[in-house]
Amino acid sequence: MAGKFIVKVKKVSYKTNYRLQFINITKEVEDFIKQSGIKKGIVVVQTHHTTCGVWVNEDEKNLIGSDGQNDNSDLKRVLDRFANPEEEWGHNDVRDSRNPKGKRDTHLCVPDENGRIRECINGHAHAQAMILQSSITMIIDKGKLVKGKWQQIMLIEMDHDRERKITILVQGVGKEKKNKELA
Repeated sequence: MAGKFIVKVKKVSYKTNYRLQFINITKEVEDFIKQSGIKKGIVVVQTHHTTCGVWVNEDEKNLIGSDGQNDNSDLKRVLDRFANPEEEWGHNDVRDSRNPKGKRDTHLCVPDENGRIRECINGHAHAQAMILQSSITMIIDKGKLVKGKWQQIMLIEMDHDRERKITILVQGVGKEKKNKELA
Protein backbone atom coordinates (compact mmCIF):
# COMPACT_ATOMS: atom_id res chain seq x y z
CA MET A 1 0.00 0.00 0.00
CA ALA A 2 1.51 3.28 -1.08
CA GLY A 3 0.84 6.19 1.19
CA LYS A 4 2.27 8.56 3.68
CA PHE A 5 3.76 7.34 6.98
CA ILE A 6 1.72 8.91 9.78
CA VAL A 7 2.24 9.12 13.54
CA LYS A 8 -0.46 10.64 15.78
CA VAL A 9 -0.61 10.89 19.57
CA LYS A 10 -3.56 11.65 21.82
CA LYS A 11 -3.68 12.01 25.61
CA VAL A 12 -6.94 11.18 27.35
CA SER A 13 -8.05 11.53 30.98
CA TYR A 14 -10.60 9.34 32.74
CA LYS A 15 -12.19 9.73 36.18
CA THR A 16 -12.35 6.38 37.92
CA ASN A 17 -14.93 5.77 40.63
CA TYR A 18 -13.74 2.75 42.61
CA ARG A 19 -11.11 0.04 43.03
CA LEU A 20 -11.11 -2.65 40.33
CA GLN A 21 -13.22 -0.64 37.94
CA PHE A 22 -12.94 -1.72 34.30
CA ILE A 23 -13.59 1.09 31.80
CA ASN A 24 -14.16 0.11 28.17
CA ILE A 25 -12.10 2.54 26.05
CA THR A 26 -12.38 0.65 22.74
CA LYS A 27 -14.60 3.20 20.99
CA GLU A 28 -12.25 6.08 21.86
CA VAL A 29 -9.29 4.13 20.42
CA GLU A 30 -11.24 3.15 17.28
CA ASP A 31 -12.42 6.74 16.75
CA PHE A 32 -8.83 8.00 17.00
CA ILE A 33 -7.67 5.41 14.46
CA LYS A 34 -10.41 6.53 12.07
CA GLN A 35 -9.55 10.21 12.53
CA SER A 36 -5.85 9.53 11.92
CA GLY A 37 -6.34 8.27 8.36
CA ILE A 38 -4.04 5.30 8.99
CA LYS A 39 -4.91 2.27 6.88
CA LYS A 40 -2.18 -0.18 7.98
CA GLY A 41 -0.16 0.13 11.16
CA ILE A 42 -0.31 -0.24 14.91
CA VAL A 43 -1.92 1.41 17.89
CA VAL A 44 -0.31 1.56 21.32
CA VAL A 45 -2.35 2.42 24.42
CA GLN A 46 -0.31 3.21 27.53
CA THR A 47 -1.33 4.22 31.03
CA HIS A 48 0.71 6.83 32.91
CA HIS A 49 0.27 5.09 36.28
CA THR A 50 1.69 2.19 38.29
CA THR A 51 -1.66 1.14 39.79
CA CYS A 52 -3.74 1.33 36.63
CA GLY A 53 -3.60 -1.15 33.75
CA VAL A 54 -4.66 -1.55 30.14
CA TRP A 55 -6.13 -4.89 29.15
CA VAL A 56 -7.75 -6.65 26.18
CA ASN A 57 -10.54 -9.07 27.00
CA GLU A 58 -14.30 -9.44 27.06
CA ASP A 59 -16.48 -6.68 28.51
CA GLU A 60 -18.89 -8.99 30.33
CA LYS A 61 -20.39 -8.18 33.74
CA ASN A 62 -19.76 -11.57 35.38
CA LEU A 63 -16.12 -11.40 34.28
CA ILE A 64 -15.27 -7.77 35.08
CA GLY A 65 -18.15 -6.63 37.26
CA SER A 66 -20.99 -4.22 36.84
CA ASP A 67 -21.16 -0.52 37.63
CA GLY A 68 -20.60 -0.92 41.34
CA GLN A 69 -17.99 -1.53 43.96
CA ASN A 70 -19.48 -4.50 45.76
CA ASP A 71 -19.79 -7.05 43.00
CA ASN A 72 -18.17 -10.45 43.13
CA SER A 73 -16.88 -10.60 39.56
CA ASP A 74 -14.46 -13.28 38.45
CA LEU A 75 -11.55 -10.92 37.91
CA LYS A 76 -12.05 -9.05 41.17
CA ARG A 77 -11.82 -12.40 42.97
CA VAL A 78 -8.70 -13.38 41.00
CA LEU A 79 -6.94 -10.07 41.61
CA ASP A 80 -7.85 -9.98 45.31
CA ARG A 81 -6.69 -13.57 45.78
CA PHE A 82 -3.39 -12.62 44.16
CA ALA A 83 -2.94 -9.45 46.25
CA ASN A 84 -5.60 -8.88 48.90
CA PRO A 85 -6.04 -5.26 50.03
CA GLU A 86 -6.72 -6.49 53.59
CA GLU A 87 -3.22 -7.97 53.92
CA GLU A 88 -0.28 -6.04 55.34
CA TRP A 89 1.95 -4.52 52.69
CA GLY A 90 5.35 -2.97 53.38
CA HIS A 91 4.56 -0.25 50.86
CA ASN A 92 1.76 0.92 53.19
CA ASP A 93 4.12 1.47 56.17
CA VAL A 94 4.44 5.21 55.65
CA ARG A 95 5.94 7.55 58.21
CA ASP A 96 3.43 10.26 59.11
CA SER A 97 1.89 11.87 62.20
CA ARG A 98 -0.05 8.67 63.01
CA ASN A 99 2.87 6.37 62.31
CA PRO A 100 6.06 8.28 63.21
CA LYS A 101 8.18 5.11 63.08
CA GLY A 102 7.00 4.13 59.60
CA LYS A 103 9.63 2.53 57.39
CA ARG A 104 9.34 4.86 54.40
CA ASP A 105 8.95 8.58 54.04
CA THR A 106 8.54 8.87 50.29
CA HIS A 107 5.26 9.68 48.62
CA LEU A 108 3.86 11.20 51.79
CA CYS A 109 0.24 12.03 51.26
CA VAL A 110 -2.08 14.76 52.33
CA PRO A 111 -5.06 13.60 54.41
CA ASP A 112 -8.52 14.15 52.92
CA GLU A 113 -11.25 16.19 54.62
CA ASN A 114 -11.85 13.28 57.04
CA GLY A 115 -8.17 12.94 57.93
CA ARG A 116 -7.80 9.72 55.92
CA ILE A 117 -4.59 9.20 53.96
CA ARG A 118 -5.74 7.19 50.96
CA GLU A 119 -3.00 7.60 48.39
CA CYS A 120 -0.29 5.65 50.16
CA ILE A 121 -2.23 2.63 51.36
CA ASN A 122 -2.07 0.82 48.05
CA GLY A 123 0.54 -1.94 48.27
CA HIS A 124 -2.07 -4.41 46.99
CA ALA A 125 -2.64 -2.27 43.86
CA HIS A 126 1.06 -2.26 43.02
CA ALA A 127 1.16 -6.03 43.47
CA GLN A 128 -1.95 -6.54 41.28
CA ALA A 129 -0.26 -4.44 38.60
CA MET A 130 2.27 -7.27 38.24
CA ILE A 131 -0.30 -9.36 36.38
CA LEU A 132 -1.87 -6.57 34.32
CA GLN A 133 -0.11 -4.60 31.60
CA SER A 134 0.67 -0.88 31.54
CA SER A 135 0.41 -0.83 27.74
CA ILE A 136 -0.95 -2.81 24.81
CA THR A 137 -0.15 -2.86 21.09
CA MET A 138 -2.71 -3.85 18.47
CA ILE A 139 -2.81 -3.97 14.67
CA ILE A 140 -4.60 -1.57 12.34
CA ASP A 141 -5.66 -3.01 8.98
CA LYS A 142 -7.89 -1.39 6.34
CA GLY A 143 -8.29 1.59 8.68
CA LYS A 144 -9.77 -0.48 11.50
CA LEU A 145 -8.58 -1.99 14.76
CA VAL A 146 -7.95 -5.72 14.32
CA LYS A 147 -9.66 -7.56 17.17
CA GLY A 148 -11.60 -10.71 17.84
CA LYS A 149 -15.37 -10.77 18.16
CA TRP A 150 -15.38 -10.28 21.95
CA GLN A 151 -12.13 -8.34 22.41
CA GLN A 152 -12.39 -4.91 24.00
CA ILE A 153 -9.73 -2.53 25.34
CA MET A 154 -10.20 -1.67 28.99
CA LEU A 155 -8.59 0.63 31.50
CA ILE A 156 -8.42 -1.03 34.94
CA GLU A 157 -8.29 0.96 38.17
CA MET A 158 -6.51 -1.07 40.84
CA ASP A 159 -6.38 1.60 43.53
CA HIS A 160 -9.21 4.04 44.26
CA ASP A 161 -11.22 6.82 42.61
CA ARG A 162 -9.03 9.39 40.91
CA GLU A 163 -8.08 10.91 37.57
CA ARG A 164 -6.16 8.59 35.25
CA LYS A 165 -4.31 9.45 32.06
CA ILE A 166 -3.47 7.36 29.03
CA THR A 167 -1.64 8.08 25.80
CA ILE A 168 -2.79 6.57 22.52
CA LEU A 169 -0.23 6.39 19.69
CA VAL A 170 -1.20 5.35 16.17
CA GLN A 171 1.36 4.92 13.44
CA GLY A 172 1.33 3.48 10.00
CA VAL A 173 0.62 4.17 6.37
CA GLY A 174 -2.41 5.97 5.07
CA LYS A 175 -3.85 9.19 3.87
CA GLU A 176 -3.41 11.92 6.46
CA LYS A 177 -6.57 13.80 7.29
CA LYS A 178 -6.50 17.48 8.18
CA ASN A 179 -7.79 17.65 11.74
CA LYS A 180 -6.59 20.10 14.36
CA GLU A 181 -7.57 17.72 17.19
CA LEU A 182 -4.93 15.16 16.15
CA ALA A 183 -1.55 16.00 17.64
